[in-house]
Amino acid sequence: MSQRRTEAFLLRLVFQDDQTDPEMWHGRVQHIGSGDERMFRTLQEALTFIRYRCERLQERNASPDDLPPQK
Repeated sequence: MSQRRTEAFLLRLVFQDDQTDPEMWHGRVQHIGSGDERMFRTLQEALTFIRYRCERLQERNASPDDLPPQK
C-alpha cells in the first residue's frame, strides 16, 4: 500500500501588466517545510525546483545543501 504525503510551496510571481505569457514571469518559490527557496526567471525553473525538492524529500536523506546551484 502506498503512503500519502503532502508538501507545501509558496510561489511569489512578479509580472508586468502587459505580460500574459507564463514563461515570462519571474519570482521566488519556497518549500514551506524546510524554508528553502529559489528565485526563478521562468515557470519551468520554478517547476524544476518543486520537482527536485519532492524527489529529494522522498529519499529522506536530503538536505537543502544537496540542491543544484542557481543559474
